[in-house]
Amino acid sequence: MATDTVFESMTGDVDNIPRKMPELHWQHPYKQGFATVAQGRSQEPVNLYYEMHGNGPRKVLFIMGLNTPCQAWDYQTSELAPTGESTIVTFDARGVGWTDGSWDSYNTTEWAKDVLELLDHLGWASEVHAVGYSAGGQVLQQMLLLSPQRFKSIALVSTTAGGTRPFTGAYTLISNLFVSDPHEQLRRLMKINYTKSWLDQRPDDDSSVDTNFEKVFKKQLERNTRNRPQQVGGMVSQAIASMRHWVTASDLAKIRSYGIPTLVATNTWDNFVHTSHSFYLRDHLQPDVFMVFEDTGHVIPTAKYKEFNSALVQLWTKADSSSNDQ
Repeated sequence: MATDTVFESMTGDVDNIPRKMPELHWQHPYKQGFATVAQGRSQEPVNLYYEMHGNGPRKVLFIMGLNTPCQAWDYQTSELAPTGESTIVTFDARGVGWTDGSWDSYNTTEWAKDVLELLDHLGWASEVHAVGYSAGGQVLQQMLLLSPQRFKSIALVSTTAGGTRPFTGAYTLISNLFVSDPHEQLRRLMKINYTKSWLDQRPDDDSSVDTNFEKVFKKQLERNTRNRPQQVGGMVSQAIASMRHWVTASDLAKIRSYGIPTLVATNTWDNFVHTSHSFYLRDHLQPDVFMVFEDTGHVIPTAKYKEFNSALVQLWTKADSSSNDQ
C-alpha cells in the first residue's frame, strides 16, 4: 500500500519541501507530491512523483510510456485542466524523472501495482478515466486485471498486449546510449517517433517556428528543464519490463467482460509498436471507439493532440452519462 508523504505542495507554496521536484509555472490549479509505493515489493520503497492538474470533479489518470517523464502529457494537461471539468493526474514511473529507481527487476504487473498504490494514496478507489500510452497501455492492461472496479473508461493508445517489436525503435534506443550529444540523441529519437512528412509541415499552433520538427525540438528542450537525466539502470529496467509484457487472449476477454467504455487508438507508421497489435486489441476487446491516426508516427498525443483530446473528452462524457443513467 502507498503511504502518505510528509508534504504535498500546492500552487505557489514550495516551502519546507524535503525532496527535490520540478518548478512548475501553470496558469491552471495544480499540485505536486510524492507517494511511497512498492513497500515490500522492491529492494527499497519507491518515492513516486506525481502531478495533479485542474480541480474538476472528473478523475483522469494518464500513464506515460517507456522511459518518458510525465511532462510528455503537456498537450493534454494544458488543454484539458483549465476547463474545470477534470482533475488530471500524471506521474513519473520507476527510474524516470523525479521518481526513485535504477537497476531493479520488475515487470508490468509490478509497475501496475505502483500506479494502483498511487491511486490509493490519492483516495481514487473508483470512477477513474484512465489513458495508457505505449508501455503505459501495457501497464493499464495489468491494472484492469488487478483492479477493474476502479475504472470508468479506458483508452489504450499505440500499445500492445505483447509480442515482437519493430527493430528500428529498439536499435535507436540502444545506439543512443553511445551518442554523447544530447541534442543529437533527441534528433534521432524524433526522426523515428514521427513521420518525416509531419515533421516537415508548418505547425498550426506555433508561428515562431517553420516546422513541426523545430516545434517539438524546442518543446522537448523546455521540458528537459523540468526533468532530471535518466540513469542507464532505470532505462534498462523499464525496457525489460515492457519487453516481458504479455497479456493473453483470455485476459483480454476478461477485460472486455467488465463492460468498461473503451477507446483503442493506433497509427499507420510506428517504429516502437506494430500497428497490427492495436488491431489485435480491437478484435479481442471490441472497443466502443477504434481510431487510426494518419501521418503521425508513434506519439499520437503530441502529433494529433487536438483530435486526440477531443476523442478522449467524448469518451469520458459518454461514460459519465451512461453511469448517471444507471
